[in-house]
Amino acid sequence: MIAPLLVCAWLADTEVGPEAAPPPPEMVEGAPAPPTAAGTRPHAIHVRPGIEAFGQYALRWTNDGQDTRWFHQFDAPRVHASLEGDFDNARARVVLEGVRSTGEGSLVGVAGDSVVLRLREAFAAYRFDFGLEGAAGIVPTFTVPELDGTWMLRVVSASTLEVSGLGTPADLGATARYTLPKKLGWVGLGAYNGEGYARRELNRGKTLEGAAEVHPLATVGVLPLAIFASYTYGSSGVDSARADRLTAGVLWQGKKLRAGALLTYGWGVGPDGQRNAVVLDSFLRVDPIGPLVFGARASSWLRNATTGDSVTTFTVSAGVKIAAPLEVHIIGARSIPSSTARDAVPGSDFTETRLATRIVF
Repeated sequence: MIAPLLVCAWLADTEVGPEAAPPPPEMVEGAPAPPTAAGTRPHAIHVRPGIEAFGQYALRWTNDGQDTRWFHQFDAPRVHASLEGDFDNARARVVLEGVRSTGEGSLVGVAGDSVVLRLREAFAAYRFDFGLEGAAGIVPTFTVPELDGTWMLRVVSASTLEVSGLGTPADLGATARYTLPKKLGWVGLGAYNGEGYARRELNRGKTLEGAAEVHPLATVGVLPLAIFASYTYGSSGVDSARADRLTAGVLWQGKKLRAGALLTYGWGVGPDGQRNAVVLDSFLRVDPIGPLVFGARASSWLRNATTGDSVTTFTVSAGVKIAAPLEVHIIGARSIPSSTARDAVPGSDFTETRLATRIVF
């Protein structure tokens, strides 16, 4: 997602949710149209482009149990281009992202191993005046975008839920989202293929996701405090392996302080519907003064809930906003796997230092 644009369209209040794009300017009859609006009618068509790009230099030391090796590279881990249009209560959004043309373990893809474009989002939506919005197409899911949009430091790391493969930020399907009155939060229901936006549907079963974010103290002025919960009931793969997920936790979505602590329990991992997994994820973002930004994340991914096969990761960052759309971050990360996970996931035992930039328009 362009991080602010991918998530903010789903939240009702900018103080308690991800940073939202400014609303389109009001049209005045007879006045010249602004550059991104077509026509001068009261209900004009507004079109807004967007760009987000991450660039980084990463130095990693990897321990395979016998010796330590190091590797360094320049990378562009995230490139998004978006186009969003609205007319009255209807809107549409398309997001393109850059990805390598090869998969895991492959060496040759399209034009060698080029960075190619694929669809991340492509949907149409309509919002009713009483607070309900429906969308269909390649739509954002509820859980992963909510976590990324709360932390607002996707340039530092992705959510552990996405890294573990237990969650996806978008899928093919339809969603309905109702904004509660008095800034009390929202509830949503989605129906998807279940394989994620990057994969073809492989079985007849569909995945259902129900989610809710409640701000219990909104009526007394404490807007940032939120309780989030979601449940996904679904299947994946040609064998329709079980893929159910329960996520619950507490969020703080303030202007200077943003934090969260969540637990996800997953019934079914990949093609193995009998294996269960657990993700514990906590994160913190502090904007103490001026352009400074500090972040921290601690997570534990229990790959198999019955064997203690786990990977624990700690991440810290310090950044500065050089300009409104431009940030630079210094990031340190340490990944500590169990002995079983070290053998099963090569490269999971590492220490990493990165210099990363993020620019968004």
